[in-house]
Amino acid sequence: MSKNSISVKWLFYTFLIGLSLNACLSIFTIAPVEFSVFPFFTLFFAINHFYGFYIKEANNEASIKPAWATFFMGIFSYSAFTGALYPHLGSNFISITITLILGIWLMYKWMFGDNHYSA
Repeated sequence: MSKNSISVKWLFYTFLIGLSLNACLSIFTIAPVEFSVFPFFTLFFAINHFYGFYIKEANNEASIKPAWATFFMGIFSYSAFTGALYPHLGSNFISITITLILGIWLMYKWMFGDNHYSA
């Protein structure tokens, strides 16, 4: 892996961590959402695998900001999903907007990258 490339494994696991973390919190805070143990299993295994990748690729500074973006994309996309399933809980406009803005930023970062990192 080159020094300036964004790790897709980091992006996948941070999205999965954000998605499952919001699912775990929604189980306890939103009444219509039924209890399931699968978000807890997913959160545990995703954090476990992400920690392993983090230890192996500790000097991958190019993936930190995109990883945070995918983490928040996971959180807000599950909020949008919950708002779509239960429309009586309120609007999901803010969640969808933030997810789309982060997704557009991530695609820009992935396609063009940072020019000041190149040597």
